Amino acid sequence: MKFLIDENVHKGLFFFLKDKGYDVKLCPKGIMNGEVFRLSLNEERALITRDSDFVKNKLFSDKHSGIIVIRISAEDLESQKSSILKLLESSNDIKGKVILLSPDQFSIRG
Repeated sequence: MKFLIDENVHKGLFFFLKDKGYDVKLCPKGIMNGEVFRLSLNEERALITRDSDFVKNKLFSDKHSGIIVIRISAEDLESQKSSILKLLESSNDIKGKVILLSPDQFSIRG
């Protein structure tokens, strides 16, 4: 599984996923949400972000590789790591889905 990490996500999550063997790329700083979405779409990467606009905005097509919106304190890296690991262990296919990631739980839309 391939991921694009938005600039608003703790960089420790990038290194954690990379150490777990995932293909992970950091999003360039300063680009707008539409560009972030297009980058994840073009590279077939699931987007990991803290930006709830990706949940609310109907402009983002459902033909994406998945969007994971983190709803965990930005400073709580350990909780982010354990929650994303639980998600990845239990969900094989997140393509086209929007996932809201909370401490020790997640909800899947789409």
